[in-house]
Amino acid sequence: MQINATVEKVQVNFSKRHAPENAGLRDGKTFNIRSPVIRNNVIEHRVFWSAWLDSLSTRVFGVEHERKWREQVRDARVVVLEAGCGRPTNRLATFADGTRACVRYGIDADQVLGETLSYYLAELLGISNLPPLALSKLNLSSEQWASVRGNIEASEWSPNAIVSLTEFIPNVTGVFIPLHLRKQQGGGLQLSAETISNMTVTYLVELMQWSDLIIFDYLTANFDRIVSHIFSLQWDARVMERTTNNLLKTINGHLLFIDNEAGLVHGYRVLDLWERYHRLLLSSSCIFRRSTVRRISEMKRSGNSAKLLYELYRAREPLARELSSLSEEHALTLQYRIDVVYKHIKQCTEIM
Repeated sequence: MQINATVEKVQVNFSKRHAPENAGLRDGKTFNIRSPVIRNNVIEHRVFWSAWLDSLSTRVFGVEHERKWREQVRDARVVVLEAGCGRPTNRLATFADGTRACVRYGIDADQVLGETLSYYLAELLGISNLPPLALSKLNLSSEQWASVRGNIEASEWSPNAIVSLTEFIPNVTGVFIPLHLRKQQGGGLQLSAETISNMTVTYLVELMQWSDLIIFDYLTANFDRIVSHIFSLQWDARVMERTTNNLLKTINGHLLFIDNEAGLVHGYRVLDLWERYHRLLLSSSCIFRRSTVRRISEMKRSGNSAKLLYELYRAREPLARELSSLSEEHALTLQYRIDVVYKHIKQCTEIM
């Protein structure tokens, strides 16, 4: 099977289906659907999640919601800054209107850059599992930060540093790596009719989101999520039974890919240490979302994914010029990894 021909069919099918967008996470849609499932309803062309299954999973965060959130928080006045949001260097901010956001202050600017570029790469891929993100400069005399100046100074944050703000999502839980992915390390996720008949639709929709996460983490070379678990198997045989780093689930069943500071910049810098495990993770799945495959194919054809990423980032983020972007070397690395994913998808279409 030729991937180009497959993707052309996918584009036609995808354009005819207009799934409604969520307004943030407040649409109340859940995936708690328990009905008989047969393989033909779930997998199409052997390697694609079906349009029927995909239609059950709308955007996690609506496009308009993200746009409004970014505009709102860039100038919103912070009235409380307290511990929270994971790492010791992170803080939970409360704005004057009650809105809350996670503030991430990187050990260096590359971590904030990695977090930000990962967010915009996800947008290029059509992956909506990352909470809305905006950048802000720690101007302690500005209306935005003046009220919490003491907290910032106590945290020993550098004045005028650029931090990332991401929407705080309440009522989330940790996420375990699905059993079918744990069993398939290096073998490619394959779902038989018998296997699928024992799965709930809820579980299948989650697996579909995992297939996006695997591609996303490979492209960004993010070692601080699933890959760190694979690495730790050397001395901890039960690590895969624990919740996954930097991954949460909402009450509606959406996965949230959070804390992406290790993506792209830092991840590319330490590839020699982690690439073996990145490849193992990528090989663990041979079923994909049509829309994701279409975006990968488009980015491969462009030959310059870093340029597409920078153009989107610069158009959406006023502080893009100050924070900088990928180096030329890392831009080439991104394109190489796009090509690797494209080749992996093509191989899956041929062997399954």
